[in-house]
Order: sequence, then structure tokens, then C-alpha cells
Amino acid sequence: MNKYRVLLPLTVTPRDVEPGHEGYKQGEEFECEFPVDEERNYLDGGLLEIVPREYKVVGTSVVHGHQPGESFLMALPRGEEELLLGYHLERVDAKSKAKPKADKG
Repeated sequence: MNKYRVLLPLTVTPRDVEPGHEGYKQGEEFECEFPVDEERNYLDGGLLEIVPREYKVVGTSVVHGHQPGESFLMALPRGEEELLLGYHLERVDAKSKAKPKADKG
């Protein structure tokens, strides 16, 4: 699932939106799991952009110019992300970045 930002002065109402929700307006962000071809159409048409997320290179290959072990921000379309996750990249979740609290004992 990707996070998107509405770029045009239109209202976007994804299929999986809650009943009664009026949709998302220009500048608003939302998460959705569009089919790959539908996502591509929205991106190519300039209606939406993907909000960049943090990834870490976990394989032995250089990915988008980043060495193994490096983290970087990027807006990856679903199709490309699906090919890279697990073997070459992992998502860096905000929860996993939190440092454990020091023991004060």
C-alpha cells in the first residue's frame, strides 16, 4: 500500500473509502492499494503523486544508487516496489527506528 498526495484541484474518492467520506482534495494525503495499472494512470496523468517513504537496501546489489545497508527516501510505484521488496529492499517503519529506552537501574 502506498501513500498518495492529490496534486490537481479535484476530489479523489478511492473505491475502498469509507461510506459517507467525501474524498480527498488537492494537497491531502491518503493511503490506498490501487492496482498497478490504475496507479500508473493516476501518476502519469498528474492527478496523484506518491509520498516518498524510507527504504533500506538489504541485498548485495546497489539499488537506485544506494549501497547495501544504506537507507534512503524514494517514491516507488507499486510494481517496482513489489519487485524489490524482500530481496533488495525493506521498508523502514517509523516504529522500528525508535530506540529502546535506556535502563535507569
